[in-house]
Amino acid sequence: MHNVEKYEIFLDFNGYDYEGIEKIYLTSNEEKLELDSLNLEIESVKSDGREVKFEVKGEKLIIYDKVERELEVRFKGKASRDSILGIYVAPYNGKGMITTQFEAIYARRFIPCFDHPAMKAKFKLTVRVDKGLKVISNMPVVREKEENGKLVYEFDETPRMSTYLLYLGIGNFEEIKDEGKIPTIIVATIPGKVQKGRFSMQISRNSIEFYGKYFEIPYQLPKVHLIAIPEFAYGAMENWGAITFRETALLADDSSSVYQKFRVAEVVAHELAHQWFGNLVTLKWWDDLWLNESFATFMSFKSLKYLFPQWDSEGHLIYGETLSALEDDSLTTTHPIEAHVRDPHEIEQMFDNISYGKGASILRMIEAYVGEENFRRGVVNYLNSFKFGNAEGKDLWDSISKAVGQNIGEIMADWITKPGYPVIFVNTYGNSVRFSQKRFMLLDSGLNETYKVPLTYEINGKFSTLLLDKEFTEIRLEEGLKSIKVNVNRTGFYRVLYDSLDLAFSSKHNVYEELGLVNDYWNFLLADLIDSRMYFDLLSRFTNTSNSFVSREITSQLLTLFYLFKKHYGKDFLVNQVKIFRKFNDDLGKLAYSAIINALATTDEEFALGLSTLFDQYENIDSNMKEAVAIAYAITTNDFNTLLEKYKKYTIDEEKNRMLSAISSLRDPSIVNKVFSLIFNRTIKTQDTRFVISSLVHNPHIREEVCEYLINNFDEVKKFINTVYGGPWGLGSIVRSMSFCGVDKPRETIDFLEKVKFKEIERPIKESEERIKIYSRLKKKMP
Repeated sequence: MHNVEKYEIFLDFNGYDYEGIEKIYLTSNEEKLELDSLNLEIESVKSDGREVKFEVKGEKLIIYDKVERELEVRFKGKASRDSILGIYVAPYNGKGMITTQFEAIYARRFIPCFDHPAMKAKFKLTVRVDKGLKVISNMPVVREKEENGKLVYEFDETPRMSTYLLYLGIGNFEEIKDEGKIPTIIVATIPGKVQKGRFSMQISRNSIEFYGKYFEIPYQLPKVHLIAIPEFAYGAMENWGAITFRETALLADDSSSVYQKFRVAEVVAHELAHQWFGNLVTLKWWDDLWLNESFATFMSFKSLKYLFPQWDSEGHLIYGETLSALEDDSLTTTHPIEAHVRDPHEIEQMFDNISYGKGASILRMIEAYVGEENFRRGVVNYLNSFKFGNAEGKDLWDSISKAVGQNIGEIMADWITKPGYPVIFVNTYGNSVRFSQKRFMLLDSGLNETYKVPLTYEINGKFSTLLLDKEFTEIRLEEGLKSIKVNVNRTGFYRVLYDSLDLAFSSKHNVYEELGLVNDYWNFLLADLIDSRMYFDLLSRFTNTSNSFVSREITSQLLTLFYLFKKHYGKDFLVNQVKIFRKFNDDLGKLAYSAIINALATTDEEFALGLSTLFDQYENIDSNMKEAVAIAYAITTNDFNTLLEKYKKYTIDEEKNRMLSAISSLRDPSIVNKVFSLIFNRTIKTQDTRFVISSLVHNPHIREEVCEYLINNFDEVKKFINTVYGGPWGLGSIVRSMSFCGVDKPRETIDFLEKVKFKEIERPIKESEERIKIYSRLKKKMP
């Protein structure tokens, strides 16, 4: 057994190459040590001052000697110009920024280390670079000096933390600072963009204050950097004190759309929540990754409720997280929230809607069950008990149970160890109501579970709860049944199928309940539990809705039907909704209006023709309309060259992404080869590869050519993705999007997917095949 106390690291950079001297202080009683190390050239190893024998085998540096106190490793490394994981070069304008991304197992590409979340240590970093370059790490610079014609930055020592939270950035950064309170907040970008960071700087200050009060523990470091990275694999990364973001998750100002501002606020709040939940207290092993991610997701929306009450963050949590998690969790390829990770390379597959969205939704359900203050008190006790250490899910449930005075461990265990969730059937007979449950699956596979469901309902306007932990239960009423609704406020992670929608609509539903109802019945259509007539009858009840969440949800459903079958269902709904939301001036109204005109531009050529005339004044139109106008222009003109030139010209990713949406909407099949060439030569940012390919596959006008290209050039696509993402996990989202290829050619697509299947992408391939079967069945029942 060994206990790591501290890493002292000196790195000397020459361009993108570096030489390192690392001292690791530890106590160990083992005859040999194994460190994690990948793509590093190990030059020498000393144990307590003595040169010792070592060997590099796979991803391990094996030291054949006992180390009692100090291990010294001299090594060489290189920032990758191909990958965007580990230590790499993020290109921009013909230049490059050196940056790092270590979660989950990529710190070993930077330094030899014990790359395991439970092996926390302090880090003391000193870096020598060429003059003119700035260096950012987790802690503030304590000393800066000139040495041998170069600059040396010495950083303060970090608290005890995991290797995956270490950060190093080297480049020509521009910075703005808020030094008014502790901690100092610094936004860093490449030159010319930093003023767009003022919005996120203010979000950070307010979020840190909110979390400090909620958790009753202040932020632990003297500063926090928010760093915009020009090429970034994820949305953001919570490195302690040096948080990294892709530009679209950090930069926004008054010229940005409401969607962009909301995304920035949500991601910044999410990463800052990690500074407590994940950084201060860290998971013991990646089995509990969901606890890190779901809690940060859950807390980010709590923070937004405090910062921007006008955004209705609870509605956004349901719309953006719960609904997508419910969908993925109704496939046979789902997994329990707590998934057992044996091979560290499996971890990447865990960063999904189950770990984020389902986890956050279960936390919301448990909070509703135990009460907000009991829940908060349990969280505060948990953080205080394990700060600077490691914990597992059970520790949190124990802490909340103590705060509540009852054991919630059994209920939690039920939801985190079982895959899937139930549909609650509501059947009424005279003065009786029967609640029964069955595991909900889009494709019935015969699998079933009985869940412990904290059921909430209103009968005749009276609120009640019960714990449904068996297949069914029946309630007898003393009076006649006039109205019923189940899953009040949509706090429960389950669906509800009524035998009488009239009785359900006799109840008054709030905005969340309406949203849940509309999403449930869309999924019942996909699962073949209702027919298309019943689905469209339900939609007709919402033709005049002013509920922005419901409007966006129905719009999304109708757009999916268009992508699948190239048929414009629900045109009357969309046209009516444009008239309603055109008049709205609040942020939620603008979000709905933007989604509706995007959908109409995509599905209705006449509407696109009218909207495309605004493209001449593109720079001056409302930012909430820009994407729809660009899509309308693409559909009306098929002008690939103009859109590509605009993409190249724009320096802000918010604008670049609008052009990518427009290019992906073109209806000329000849663009397919051109777009893939732009991906492979990296004209299109590497980070956006998966989004672009998925968008192309969704476009029914060029889908046949896109799918043909993917099938004929799969090895090239696979090689590119493997290189960029340091492994095959990035291929999963592309394989998932190929379910749309199966709409027109189900058998051929499934045969192809089976042919290219290998272990690391087995689950996304099975998911794609399952969706193909679901879409094929839906195709037969649609009018």
